Formats: sequence, structure tokens, C-alpha cells
Amino acid sequence: MPFDIILKIAGIGLVTSIINQILKYCGKEEIASITTLAGLIICLLMVIDLISQLITSITSLFSF
Repeated sequence: MPFDIILKIAGIGLVTSIINQILKYCGKEEIASITTLAGLIICLLMVIDLISQLITSITSLFSF
């Protein structure tokens, strides 16, 4: 499961990087920055979901 998430984050980073370079080449630097920010937010939401699952697992493990 963690390997799957790592591959998803790497894929999002790769796609975001390609889109960013294409938009910069076309002269759309503002939109390129927004796409980079969107990719970062998507990855952060995935990590936050994993942390939430971890906290739930730890809470259920130590509940008596």
C-alpha cells in the first residue's frame, strides 16, 4: 500500500512538471504556477488522508 501511494505522488509530480513546462513555454507563467500549486495540494491531501488513517489505527490499537 505505501508503495502505491508513492507511485501516485510521483505520477502527480511528473504530470504537474510536464504541464508546468508546457505552460511556461507558451508564456502562461501564472497558470503554470497555479497548476504547480494544485499538484502540491493534491499530494498534501493524499498525505493528510494517510496520516488520518494512521491516527485511527493507533487509536483503535490502544483503546481498551
